[in-house]
This record gives sequence, structure tokens and C-alpha cells, in this order.
Amino acid sequence: MEQQQLTNPVSFNGRGGEFFGIWIVNILLSIITLGIYSAWAKVRTKRYFYGNTHIDGDNFEYHAQPIQILKGRLVALAVVLAWSISSNFFPVASMALLLVFYAALPWLLWSNARFDAAMTSYRNVHFSFTAPLKQAYVTLLGRGVGALLIMMTYIGIIIAVSSVSVVTAVLMGAGAFVLMSVIYAWVIAGAHQFFTNGYQYGDWKFSADLKLGFFVKLYLKALLMGVVAALVFLLIMFFGLMGSLDMTQVLNGDFSSLSENLTGAWLMFAAYGVMIVLSITLTAYTTTCIRNYIFSQLAAKHEEQADVEYQFVSKLTVSSYVWLVLSNFLLQVVTLGIARPWVMVRTSRYLADRTAVIGDMSYLVARNEASDVKSAVSDEVAQAFDLGIGIS
Repeated sequence: MEQQQLTNPVSFNGRGGEFFGIWIVNILLSIITLGIYSAWAKVRTKRYFYGNTHIDGDNFEYHAQPIQILKGRLVALAVVLAWSISSNFFPVASMALLLVFYAALPWLLWSNARFDAAMTSYRNVHFSFTAPLKQAYVTLLGRGVGALLIMMTYIGIIIAVSSVSVVTAVLMGAGAFVLMSVIYAWVIAGAHQFFTNGYQYGDWKFSADLKLGFFVKLYLKALLMGVVAALVFLLIMFFGLMGSLDMTQVLNGDFSSLSENLTGAWLMFAAYGVMIVLSITLTAYTTTCIRNYIFSQLAAKHEEQADVEYQFVSKLTVSSYVWLVLSNFLLQVVTLGIARPWVMVRTSRYLADRTAVIGDMSYLVARNEASDVKSAVSDEVAQAFDLGIGIS
């Protein structure tokens, strides 16, 4: 029996005005309780967004308990305080803590994925993350250390070559950006491959065959786009300034005419704006391409139902995502943060509207797998340091 190729769009039914009330109460109670209520606030927020996200008429649920979050948050606070104190008063201890942090990084990311998955359910069946911790260290820490060693070796070669030929060293230095892009692509590809293939929905396993070539081409293209855009803007700045500056002074290292020139001041101000927009645009480009690619390769399969498979679709576009990020930023600046609930809602709706599951959902019958994940310590530590990679 072949599965029908039905497209099931993801929908988000939350509203900014509705969530604004929850958000305000969360903030007020968190302030009154000196931050203790923030654990309950996180759970309420997660449950609101999960509960308003639907596929085929059924919504997701979030099952973490506030007390779990609070315990984890207290440990995360202690870690951050220890790091802050040691950085200011005990530099040697700070370096030791930094090494411990990097050694624990794969465990933090692995544990964060396990907790988030175990606390999420759909149709009363929980998700899980089953990739082994050993694989996390090999993939994440192993590739990270490998990338560092490669770059250190390359820099050492450049230094050695510079004593023989400065021109060759400069050319190799420019090539370092290409090498960094390739190495970064290798690290990111490994991380996404590890996490994407580690998730399960009950006894349905997610899998994706992600090619390194895609990530290498993506980051090299992003590098080229960034270099070309920067060169074009530098040329515009040069010709814009050339007619209004004393170039003799500039060539002699005297930039006083720049500070006295209104056109020059505006161009320098514009340069900062262009750098910010360029950074956001390139980040949006890589983010949308990676998400669309991963979803196009992603599938959910069941060992006992070989003829049934679910595929996924992501249709983000660079222009719409850039507009989302920029407009969200401006909304929060103009409203002094009051628009935060609307920003969160419109972001969730944007992602949902461009995501779909392909397959007949009537065949999605899953057995709930037992889970021993109960602690939110690693999840909160990961949140404190803004860590986390997964399918989103």
C-alpha cells in the first residue's frame, strides 16, 4: 500500500495581542519574585507557542515543569557567576574554566537536544534524541579541534613563507579566508548531520544525508558576495570622498579634512549601516539556504512500515527573511522593546507558513518511547551561553 503524497502545511494560530498579556504578566511576576517566576514564564511561553503550532489539525505540547527549569536556571546562574568572578579576579582560574567549558560543550549541546526533544510531544507521543554522547564528542569537539589545528598550521606556514617572499605570504593570507570558509563548512556540516539524524518521534526515526559539498559551496559563495559588496561600497566611498577631501593630506596620513567634511562624515556613518545590513543579509542567506536544504533532505521512517515515509519542505526566501529580521529589529527599537510579543509571534508564523510535511498523516501511528530525561540543568546552561542546534 503506497502512501499518498499529501502536503500538510504547518500553521501557527497565535496572536500578538493575545500573547502580549501573557508576556506582561510574565515580566511583572518575574520582577516581583526577583527572577524566580522566570522559570514559570518560560514554560508558559513555550506552551503557548507549541500549543498554537498545528499540523493536520493537531498541535504540539510542551511538558517541562517549572521546577525543573528553576533548578537548571540556578545552576546556570552559578556557572555564569563563577565565570564572571574568575575573569575579573583570577585570570588563571578563568582560563581553566574556559577549557572545562569547551570540553563540556558537546555534552551541553547533546543534553540540550535530549531535554528539548523529551519535553515535546505531538498527538500524545514524545520526541527523543538518541544519538550517542561519544558521537557528539567525535563530531563536535573532534572537528572543532581539527579545524583549529589546520588553521594554526596554515598560519605557521604563512609566517615561515613571509621571511622568503612577502608577496607570496600576502596571497596566502588572502587564501586563508577561503580556507576558513571551507573548514567552517566542514564543522557546520558535521554538526547538522549529527543533530538531524539523532531525533526520533516515538519509534519513527528522522534521517538526512547532508553533503559537505553543499555547505562548502554555500559559504564560499557567501564569502564572495561579501567581498564583492564590500569592494563596491569602498569604491563608492572613495569616489564620493575624492572630490571633497584634500587627497594630499590623506595620502600623508592627515585625516583632519575628513572630520571637517560633512559628506565624509555621512559616508562614514553610512559605512556602519552598510556593514550591519551586509552582515544580516549574508547571515539570512546562509540561514535560509541551510534550512531549506536540510528540510529537503529530511525524512521520517519507521522500521516496520517500509512503504511509509514522511518528507519535509521549507520555503524560506532570503529577501523575506532579511525583511523579517530588519523589521523585527526596528520594531523593538522604536517601541523600546514593547513590540517583543508581536515579533515572536510574527517570526513563528513566518516559519510555520513556509514549512510543510509531505505524506498521509493518517498513517502516523507511533509508539511512545520511554525517556529518562528529567533534568533541565544542561538546557539552562546552554541557554545561558546561547547554545543549541537542532531541527527548527
